[in-house]
Amino acid sequence: MGGIGKTEIASAIYEKLATHFSSRSIIINGQQEIERDGLDHVKRKYLSRLLDQQDIISSRLNFSFDPRLKRTKVFLVFDDVKDSDQFNALIGTRSNFGQGSRIIVTSRDKQVLKNSNVDEMYQVREMDFQDSLKLFCLNAFKQKEPIETYVSLTKEVLNYAKGVPLALKVLGLFLQGRTKEVWESELQKLKKIPNPKIFSMLKLSFDGLDDEQKDIFLDIACLCIGRFEKRIIHTLDCYGYSTRIGMDVLQDMCLIFIFEGRVWMHDLIQKMGHEIVRQQCVNNPEKRSRLWKSDDVYDVLKKDKGQGTDAIQSILLDVCHVKKVQLHAETFKKMYNLRMIEFYNSCRVQDDSNVTFHTFLNSLPNNLKFLRWDCFPQRSLPQEFCPDNLVTLDMHLSDLEQLWEKDKVFCLKLYIVYLCTFGNIIRF
Repeated sequence: MGGIGKTEIASAIYEKLATHFSSRSIIINGQQEIERDGLDHVKRKYLSRLLDQQDIISSRLNFSFDPRLKRTKVFLVFDDVKDSDQFNALIGTRSNFGQGSRIIVTSRDKQVLKNSNVDEMYQVREMDFQDSLKLFCLNAFKQKEPIETYVSLTKEVLNYAKGVPLALKVLGLFLQGRTKEVWESELQKLKKIPNPKIFSMLKLSFDGLDDEQKDIFLDIACLCIGRFEKRIIHTLDCYGYSTRIGMDVLQDMCLIFIFEGRVWMHDLIQKMGHEIVRQQCVNNPEKRSRLWKSDDVYDVLKKDKGQGTDAIQSILLDVCHVKKVQLHAETFKKMYNLRMIEFYNSCRVQDDSNVTFHTFLNSLPNNLKFLRWDCFPQRSLPQEFCPDNLVTLDMHLSDLEQLWEKDKVFCLKLYIVYLCTFGNIIRF
């Protein structure tokens, strides 16, 4: 993942081992240099160092030119490689370099390394507590231990950074020499908005995804963390995504990981995803694609009828953790692109729902694919709702007695139906 220390580690290894090789070169931020100056420029740069020659003519950039390299034990470090074809164009084949040569490559994308036929691969993990503490304190206090009066605040920062060196360093430098009041204020702010430097670095991985992969990532970050992998794949497949392939890419980019069958991501990565959605419209949550924070959902639902917009694609709400809100008959009328409603009850008791209706709900968006509504307060679904696209219907602890008051004819795509009520018999 971004900010985990790939560049620092590669640079440290280069400094430690470079003198053991007769020729050596290191390219830091390789992708940035390629985009700015071109592939040939980067190739000339490292070849001139290896051959100790200032001017490398264009005709000699194809590696078939100089027998000196084939007899030379070289040490190369390429940092931040995003394209295996570019990397292969940079170094050619192994036979271009002498026996005992070593090449180290860093990348955010595991698939790039696989396609580059590397011999060994190492995934950089988060720092443990002791190393995190030492790195942060060196930046915040210029010593290896925290000042006594800042011990508890230091632990809060470490809990936020979760072992990511970039976050530890950035926050340490920012908080250096500041009062406890400033520390407390910054920690409160970080709960709402990530640090800009940390966010920008982490977002580079997101920017490298295609549009569908970005949507899959944002859906997981905002709506699906901790859920079973198979369930997420099923849910997102019904949106028309190639979810399995997309999730493989996210794993290769270290944006998600699978543990005991469930999908997770680093806290800072998740916060980055949340911030991307928040920035879609900072002051108006009804103009964001995904709503999952109770306060934002409440603000949108409590407004006068018809205030929802076609920007909203998904709404997730724990009805136990929201103030009582009354929906109007036309609440969802303008949410044309709404594909998921999930009002779930984490309290697991049948109780009066905090989401009620001022009058009978007239309709739901016809584009809806996933509908879960625990404690649904009506005895039937809206008659105007056309469920042609509905794949999952989950009405746990609801008051449903029948799906519709009148007969309906539709193209059935339902894959999961879960109707758990208290004593009611549901008529299809």
